[in-house]
Amino acid sequence: MTSSTDAAAAAPTPPTATSDELLKALILQGHRLHSAVSAVGAAHQLTADEWLILDALHSHDGLTMSQISALTPPSGASLTRAVDRLVTRSLVYRTPSLTDRRKVDVRISDLGRDLHGVVTADLADLTAELDAAMAEEALDPVAFAAVLNGLPGLA
Repeated sequence: MTSSTDAAAAAPTPPTATSDELLKALILQGHRLHSAVSAVGAAHQLTADEWLILDALHSHDGLTMSQISALTPPSGASLTRAVDRLVTRSLVYRTPSLTDRRKVDVRISDLGRDLHGVVTADLADLTAELDAAMAEEALDPVAFAAVLNGLPGLA
């Protein structure tokens, strides 16, 4: 039989009002940020997911579909459709993998790099707002991103 102290220690702590508020703020701001990125992307006939795919390929050219899926929200058929649209616009292209002939790598084209640069520049105001908000609160954006990216169950 366990003592009441052991049971209390094993019970998860209820979320505080602060963590509830943070969760709500992240959800709300996530939607707002997605809408803002979508609006900028729409001016270039890109969805937010397609821009994220271009961004992943800009940072890590020559990714398999599985690797792109791990770095971006779309997966499965949605990812395939998004990459197909980017291929149709000559923003990315597929090549046989150099390491595994059963796989295909997706690479960003020069046109894709150019468009990525234009969209990134168009997002500069939003990025500047984020930077200013983080600086005002003396928050390290790299550490904050690491916390968000490391949340269990969300990876």
